[in-house]
Amino acid sequence: MTTNKTWLGALAAGLLLAGGAAAQTTQSSQLASAQTSTAQPQVDTISRSAASYGTFQTDVSDIKSKPFASAGDVDKALTNLGGHNAKELSSGWIAYSALIASQNPDYRAAVRDIESFYGRDVLEIGLRNDVRYARTLAGGNDAVLSSITAVRADSRRIDSAAAYVKEQAYSLQGSGWAKAKIGNSGAKADQLNSAASVGRPAAQSLIAALSSPDANAVFSQAGAAGAPSLWDGMTTAATSIRLPAIRTSYASSASRIAPGKEPVADRIATLAAYRVIGASATSSSSIHTAMSERDTSNCLKTAHLNLQQCVAAAHQQYEVPFCIGEHALSDVGKCIGDVSR
Repeated sequence: MTTNKTWLGALAAGLLLAGGAAAQTTQSSQLASAQTSTAQPQVDTISRSAASYGTFQTDVSDIKSKPFASAGDVDKALTNLGGHNAKELSSGWIAYSALIASQNPDYRAAVRDIESFYGRDVLEIGLRNDVRYARTLAGGNDAVLSSITAVRADSRRIDSAAAYVKEQAYSLQGSGWAKAKIGNSGAKADQLNSAASVGRPAAQSLIAALSSPDANAVFSQAGAAGAPSLWDGMTTAATSIRLPAIRTSYASSASRIAPGKEPVADRIATLAAYRVIGASATSSSSIHTAMSERDTSNCLKTAHLNLQQCVAAAHQQYEVPFCIGEHALSDVGKCIGDVSR
């Protein structure tokens, strides 16, 4: 903690030398921001982004809820799961991970201590200037590991859904509608690409649920070893979040950050710090920067490209569930699960 305070102390001293005129300008800007805040509620950027990931997970729940009974069911699943934008989904799962990490009591205390000692402005500059800084605070690494525990549970449920969907690619071969020719599969793949370019909107109900103070207790439980995925049982019709009852006792080996994934862990810790201090809309640009992670985004882009190619090569309806299970589910689960080992 001493090292952290020394580093920020030098930064704070530099800021104090900016001069009286700059201080007056800052005070005027802060007053204007406060007046704007009074007129318009601040947007919780982290919860809003996490809701995009949550929307994907509720799409997973929907596809697990019942087997395909028509070509329309298959098309709906393909459009929903394949319509997520890779960059938004990547940012969303990092944001969700940060919501989990922000519940660690030691980390919350350390972030609050730095904020009270130097002020929010100095802390936010520190977070912005060095994405590695936040994880060095007391409890920072443990906070990230709890989020990885939750993501591992999410990855397991995606794998389970993938297996369920791919099995239908075989069981449906005896159904008349499933043996029908697709027609123009290339056009279907093109439509999928257009949908993903725009992205699937986050459910408003999830944005509200993830932003609610009541959600913090659920986030805290979701990061516990052996806990089920928070999204189990949640569908696109959900209006609140709760941790499902534990039906399976998972072997809870300690979560560890995979080699080469430390930059992802750093971003999770940084976003968690922003969450702890209740960073305002004025920090939105810095928050979006912290949520942008190239490796995961590229992995998800590759998964979607493989999905498009698979669909374009399909001739009969029963072939599409395999594409969904393999690329819209299994590949995505690997992309988000690769952060741990």
